[in-house]
Amino acid sequence: MPALPDAGHAVSIAANELRVGWRKFRGKSTAQIAAVALVVAFGAAFTVAASYGAYLAGRGFAEDPDGAGLLVDLVPAALATAVLFMAAYMTLVQLGDIDARDGYLTTVPARDVVGGLLLAGYVRAAGLFVVPLVVASAAFALGAGSPLAFPLAALATVALTTTAFLVGFPVGVGVAYLGSRSALVDRFKTLIGAAAFLAYFGLIVSGTFDEAIAPILDVAAASPISWYADLAVLAVVPSASALQAAAVLAGSVVFSLGGVLASVRLSERRWYSERVTASERETGSVSGGRLDGLVGRRAAWVARKSWLRARRAPIKLVFVAYPAFLLVTPVQASVEAGRVTASLPPSVALYGAWMTGAAFTLNPLGDEGAVLPVTATSGVSGREFVGGLVVASAAFGVPLTLAVAGGLAVLSPLPPVALACTVAAAAVLPVLAAALATGVGTTYPKHDATNVTRNREVVVPSMWAFGVYTLAFLLTAGIATGAQSPGAAGALANPLGVTTTGVHVGAFAVGVLLAGILAAVSARVAVRAFDDYTDP
Repeated sequence: MPALPDAGHAVSIAANELRVGWRKFRGKSTAQIAAVALVVAFGAAFTVAASYGAYLAGRGFAEDPDGAGLLVDLVPAALATAVLFMAAYMTLVQLGDIDARDGYLTTVPARDVVGGLLLAGYVRAAGLFVVPLVVASAAFALGAGSPLAFPLAALATVALTTTAFLVGFPVGVGVAYLGSRSALVDRFKTLIGAAAFLAYFGLIVSGTFDEAIAPILDVAAASPISWYADLAVLAVVPSASALQAAAVLAGSVVFSLGGVLASVRLSERRWYSERVTASERETGSVSGGRLDGLVGRRAAWVARKSWLRARRAPIKLVFVAYPAFLLVTPVQASVEAGRVTASLPPSVALYGAWMTGAAFTLNPLGDEGAVLPVTATSGVSGREFVGGLVVASAAFGVPLTLAVAGGLAVLSPLPPVALACTVAAAAVLPVLAAALATGVGTTYPKHDATNVTRNREVVVPSMWAFGVYTLAFLLTAGIATGAQSPGAAGALANPLGVTTTGVHVGAFAVGVLLAGILAAVSARVAVRAFDDYTDP
């Protein structure tokens, strides 16, 4: 069919994509390679667990062939749902485009490029499931004592994951295309991404994630997707339908071809259509503003420049959301209790302050990129440069932290003194965190860009800066918030021979003092590093 990709071109493009990915991986830092190694270790553990479970399932089918019908129907439903959603998401952020796209499109038809992306994407995305499950298929056949069960189970796994991936890929491309055609989406993409993350985070911490996906799994289990189970256990279970197994294979072929054609059509529309973006007036500028009269024109210029960069490339700030998962325990405790617990407001105040420092001030020199020599010779002093970055962080971090932590504190059972200390910490600690981060970031700068999505590289703080800043801040500011819950205050009051009120106030004072000392020293280091900067 002329609308389908050329197999030879698609394989060559896929092989090149995987080769480029391997080269990028070899060029990663030691910390990034260690993170990938950790993922591989988890994958190996998953393979072992899945194989053991499949072996036990095979033995169970050998003893009672019709004993686990509902469970068998849920496995294809869960696998199809996971692969489809992962394919759509990874296509949206990475797999749906290619490096040097213009060069490819002037050499081969767009459908061949899409074919290469589909092959390479399947290896990267669905491969996370396929390899462990094929190994598990062998274990299933061994447990069932049926050699024929292995090729049938492996065929079911490959057919299911291939179909789900080829359906999910055009979904991701379609979302990307709609986003590129809407100025409104381009303007509010940061808010949309934040809302999506908060929704996902809310489902996780509230313990309702299973309830949210249960209807999807029920629909999938009640659909012909469950027929993949008939194919997988056809050699083991006498009641498995050969007709349904053949039908689901035919359906895989039809839906896979439809997914390929849809991927080609949507990718062509996305690549050959002019992207709609928000106007410069909508995205803002660095000139003028009321901030000039408050902190000075040059410091205000540095702050507005940081905000503008964040609005144009919000993905560079995504790392500040990762530690939010540390709030899972206090949030879940509040959800289970049906009220705001005493530990949640201080935890939110501490995380909000940490986030404020990490946002704009954890890599001051690296964030300037190629214009660092220009900024350093523009007449902006180190004090103005560092002050502007602190203002940029504090201007959004203080109100946000104060509003969320303060509101939760009012709703919590914290005693009045602890409530006042928590609110004060939410107002003071974000400023100190921003100042602390400046010195750490200039001591451990990172100038090289990191790949975060396909064709998108951004400069993010170094792992050393991230770790040192987090450790220094938690060991100091953590004192100010850690003793505000009644349980912690009561545990410290008796050994120290003071009242719980004294613990609340004393811990707040000590924590703020220690964090303030480190912040002052760190800011001075950052000012000196900027003033003494010379272009290498």
